[in-house]
Amino acid sequence: GRGAGLVASSGGGGARADRPLSSASGLTMKDWSKRETLADKLGGAADQGFGAVGIEGDIPVIFEQTIKTVKPKQPLWRRIIKRPAPTPEEVVMYSSQPKWRRFLRRPAAGTAPAATPTEEEGGEAKERLNKLQTMALVGQPLSAVAAQAGQYIKYKCKVGECGTCEVRIDGNWVRTCVATVPPMQAGTEYKIFVRGGMVETKKSTAFFSFSSFIAGFRNNLLGMVGFVKEGIKGGKNFDDRINKEKELLAAVAARKAAKAAAEGKS
Repeated sequence: GRGAGLVASSGGGGARADRPLSSASGLTMKDWSKRETLADKLGGAADQGFGAVGIEGDIPVIFEQTIKTVKPKQPLWRRIIKRPAPTPEEVVMYSSQPKWRRFLRRPAAGTAPAATPTEEEGGEAKERLNKLQTMALVGQPLSAVAAQAGQYIKYKCKVGECGTCEVRIDGNWVRTCVATVPPMQAGTEYKIFVRGGMVETKKSTAFFSFSSFIAGFRNNLLGMVGFVKEGIKGGKNFDDRINKEKELLAAVAARKAAKAAAEGKS
């Protein structure tokens, strides 16, 4: 059959490979696994130093950003029925109990999930400080330095008017799109604090999802309701017009009859 010529693509994290699906059709399938970068193979600036990877500069620049730890978003169906996924502690607790107790969320008497460890006890911190470092030259645009370090900065106007890209340097808010690296004393670090809310949002690439199905169903339902309402309204207007036409015909017929009666008497 057609699938007899399928050849599996190479796995792992290497470069994407194209392999023929069928010699007759010439179709290919692509390996969409993550492409291994040169930094993955040879090591980046943290391993070899900034000079070894082609980054020039005599001013060390450090971007600091406090990022809040956010719990993973629950699937839509769990949010609808208000039934969040069990925590790791609950999974451990229910592992030795009947499945019906886990389904009903009713633990056996005398059992309770272990308390979530605090940050001091080795648990997950509510906030974490993210640091990115690079080297820069005097007068180098700060936006280019941020891109060089891999620090995400949100821009809008890019002419220094809106303030979307503001970062804090030495207690003052500076607009990244128009700022440059100032002269610094030898051995002094240029520290830049980035707002915690300035994070790059990931857009969903899924062609179909359950939420899109719900949104489509809602839109179709609203469209049908609007169609019915307009139909009812249009039907009423049509009936009013027909009644007006009947009244007009009756008035015309009465005038004609009166005119004929007057002419017959004369």
